[in-house]
Amino acid sequence: MSNAPDAAVEVVPYSTSWPEAFVRERAALLAVARSVTTSIEHIGSTAVPGLSAKPTIDILMVVDSIEAFRALIPDIEALGYDFRAGNTFVGSDDHLFLRKVVDGKRTHHLHVLRSDTPEIEDYRLFRDALRADPDLAARYGALKVDLAVRHATDRMRYVIEKADWVDDILASLR
Repeated sequence: MSNAPDAAVEVVPYSTSWPEAFVRERAALLAVARSVTTSIEHIGSTAVPGLSAKPTIDILMVVDSIEAFRALIPDIEALGYDFRAGNTFVGSDDHLFLRKVVDGKRTHHLHVLRSDTPEIEDYRLFRDALRADPDLAARYGALKVDLAVRHATDRMRYVIEKADWVDDILASLR
């Protein structure tokens, strides 16, 4: 297993294996982090049936204490996750980000958020809106395919441009 992910962006058609992959990973995470976990949910595009996505399972883990989770990081790393000390997501101490990389491909992203973090509801709101609105999901899928073609070797540009669209949709849903 290699922990150096490539920078390529690949969006593929929906796979029925994604929910099963989430269930397996959730069980593995619960086995080591049940004591600090409030919930573990499948988020992101792979959680939306029929939606094209990067083949990376996005997972939301809600915890009451980031510090208690940090004590379990060696056990989480033993599952194949990469965590670098001081690595937070979007500059927030309440949102840790870990990734699992196999053979140079990202297979899982783990977002660990403290239970009172507002982003939790944003993740759920966006996922649930995509599940409930096929037109919204189709527009999002088309955007992601377009961005993946235009930014196939620039993951950061893909993420930034996609985030702008997602932020606009979230603002309209709130």
